[in-house]
Amino acid sequence: MSRYHAYLKRAVSLLEQYDGREPFSIYYKKAIALDKKAGSTDRKIIRHYCYSFFRIGFACSAQTIEERLLIAVYLIHGDTDPLLKIVRPEWIAQGATSFEQRVALACPTFSWPQVFPLPFSLSMELSLEEWVKSILYQPAFFIRIRPGKQQHVISRLKEASISFRIISSSALALPAATNLDTLLALNEDYVVQDLSSQRVGEFLQPLLPKTIKSVWDCCAASGGKSLLLMDQYPSLELTVSDVRPSILQQLKTRFKQAGINNYHALVLDLSQQGFPKNATRFDLVIADVPCSGSGTWARTPEQITKQTEEQLVEFTQRQRAILSRLPASLKSGGYLLYCTCSVFANENEEQVAWLQREFGLSLCKQTLLNGMAEQADTLYVALLQKTSS
Repeated sequence: MSRYHAYLKRAVSLLEQYDGREPFSIYYKKAIALDKKAGSTDRKIIRHYCYSFFRIGFACSAQTIEERLLIAVYLIHGDTDPLLKIVRPEWIAQGATSFEQRVALACPTFSWPQVFPLPFSLSMELSLEEWVKSILYQPAFFIRIRPGKQQHVISRLKEASISFRIISSSALALPAATNLDTLLALNEDYVVQDLSSQRVGEFLQPLLPKTIKSVWDCCAASGGKSLLLMDQYPSLELTVSDVRPSILQQLKTRFKQAGINNYHALVLDLSQQGFPKNATRFDLVIADVPCSGSGTWARTPEQITKQTEEQLVEFTQRQRAILSRLPASLKSGGYLLYCTCSVFANENEEQVAWLQREFGLSLCKQTLLNGMAEQADTLYVALLQKTSS
C-alpha cells in the first residue's frame, strides 16, 4: 500500500469521526496529534484531502465518504493530485481539462444547488453558482499594514522571498497559510484582516471624522474593525463590548500590542440587555452581529454540511434581539453600521428592512462586499441613520 493509500484511509477515518461540534481545524489538530508517525508533510496532505471533501458540500451524497473525497479532489484539483494517479488512473487517462468534463466523468449527477440545498435566498442578486464556486478554493491570506509600517513590512517580505500582491497602500494578499510569526510583529507591524473587512473602513470614510466622534463597537470580538478605525482616526472616542470575557481579553491584548489605550471596554450580552441606562449616546454604533458566516465558508467549508436550517433561523432571531437594543443608544442623527459575513438575504437586507419598519431608521446605503474575485470573504454592510430622538 502506497503512502497515498494511507493518507486516504486516514482522511476517511477523520471525516467519519468528525461531529461538527467544534471547527474542523481544532478537531483535526487534536486528532492528528495522536498519530505519532505522521510528519508535518503527511499532516498537510491529509488535511488537504479533508478540506477538499467538505468543499463539495452535500453533492454526490449517494456515494461513500471515500468516493466523495476522491470526487472532490478530482473536481477541484484535476489531474494534478498524486492520489488520483494511483487510485483513479482511469479518470486521469481521460485528460479532462474543464470542471464540467470532470463532473461528467466522476459524478454526472453533480449540480451547484446540491452543494448547499437549504432554502435560503442569496443577497443582492448574488448567484448560487458564483457563491458555491468560490467555496471550492481556499482564500488568500490578507494583512493590513499598520500606519507608518509599509516600508518595513514590504522590505521584510522581499528579504524573506515571500510572494505578495499589493491591493492598496495598506492591504496585501499573500498565499494561504503564509506564516509571518518570526518575520514581523503581529498587531504592531500588521494585523490579519480579510480584504472585505478592511473595505468596511472605505464604506464609512465619507462620515469620518467630521460627523463621527463617538463609536460603540457592540459585538467587537477581537476588535478588527475598531482597530481599523482607530488607525485611521485615533481621536475617536471608542467603546467596545462583547458577550465573551475571553474574547474581550484577547481584544485588550491585541490593542496593547497595537499601542491603543484610549478606549472603554465592557462585557455585555445584548441579547439580554442594552447599553447601561443614562450612558452617553453614540454618533456611530457598529453591529457586526453573530451570523451564519456563509460569506467565509471557503475558509471553513465544514460549515456547509454542519449548518442546519434551524441553526440559521436561530441566527436571525438572535440578530434581531441584539439589534432591537441599539437604536436607544444612538444620538439623534446618529448612524448604525450593520455588518455580517453572510450571503443570505434573511441575515442581511431583510434585517435592515425590519429595522426600518420597527424603529424608523433610514437606510443611507447598503452593499455586498463581494470578495470572491480576489479570493477574499464576502461581507454585507448597511448604514442606517436615526432621524428622531
